[in-house]
Amino acid sequence: MKKTTKLFLGAFFITLHLNIFAFGPYGTQSTCGNFYITSNTGWSNSEYYKIIDIDAATLTDAALPKFTAADGAKNALNEDFKSGYFTSPVMTTTDGIVYTPTSVKWPVNYYMAAFAPTMYCSAWSKVNVLGSLPSGKATSCSLNDNSIMKSNIYDKPGFIELSRLGSLVLKTPPSRHGYIQIDSLPQVERIRWSYSSTSYKRGVKADVNYNDGKGWIPQRSIASDYSDYEGSFSEQGYQFEEIIGKQDDATSFVSFRIRIWDGDSIHMKVNANDLTEQAIPYTATMVPYDQKQTVRVHQIQVFSNIIPTVAPVVVATPNALASVNMNNIKIYLSENNIVLSEDANVEIYSIQGQKLYKGFTRKVDASGYSKGNYSAPLN
Repeated sequence: MKKTTKLFLGAFFITLHLNIFAFGPYGTQSTCGNFYITSNTGWSNSEYYKIIDIDAATLTDAALPKFTAADGAKNALNEDFKSGYFTSPVMTTTDGIVYTPTSVKWPVNYYMAAFAPTMYCSAWSKVNVLGSLPSGKATSCSLNDNSIMKSNIYDKPGFIELSRLGSLVLKTPPSRHGYIQIDSLPQVERIRWSYSSTSYKRGVKADVNYNDGKGWIPQRSIASDYSDYEGSFSEQGYQFEEIIGKQDDATSFVSFRIRIWDGDSIHMKVNANDLTEQAIPYTATMVPYDQKQTVRVHQIQVFSNIIPTVAPVVVATPNALASVNMNNIKIYLSENNIVLSEDANVEIYSIQGQKLYKGFTRKVDASGYSKGNYSAPLN
């Protein structure tokens, strides 16, 4: 356990109503020949502080959008999905074993999501609620009883379902594919997370943004509709571990998101027989506006070299005069301007991580920004 004590001064996040790989280990091969893409022994240990510990079973706030399907074997209803944010307490510890929440609340953004704190994964629900043992091709290799390859989240309640819906107007933005996103985490050593879906061979994506102006970078891409490996056991659920390695960089702030797998053209068949076969992508194009496959997030844990004492501030009042006090600087939205109470170094990024503005100022003209979410770190 790293026993450093440092002060983290949070970034400022403002929602403007302008409306603002590395692949991981592949695990082992099942008796049926399919690859279980993560170890069935669970996550490994970290010597760093577990500052964020999100468990979907604990997200019972009545204000969160509810999953209203009859059981976990079914997809959420279209009208269940909403967007917003919740807060997760920063955790602290004295011995590295027992963690307790601090008063610092870290914002977690969700887009088109539905919360199911009492529901179980699709595989468990099919066996215990519906009495349906096989899935997929209905063979002994696709049993839902957790016997082919063991998943540690199989009988664990709680998930956040992300929308797989196509756009309201066919193939036209905005996308209704859901995501979960945590921004500006300091000195991250690793991130652990788990997901499942509602049938076998269904995928997910995870991206990292190092807040260096390069935007979102694919960290893990699990393809849908590919039988031999990847999402073959997604009904039972997977646990992943992303090594970020920024724990010793005091200037590092990492953002992390989990989203719907919408296809891509860069991730190759990793268990190919030869280099010729390896050059074949899963699919030719990304389709962010088409209906895809369900993703459910069960847990997210973040490990860092420091325990933050200040969290990002979220202003969630669109089209209003919203003000906060951050490090003795007041920031507010006035008409189409972002106004500060004094001059400061300001950088503004889009939610995709593109740097839109950098300068020493007390007012930024935001009239040219399109609708969306923006972050504005100050120093």
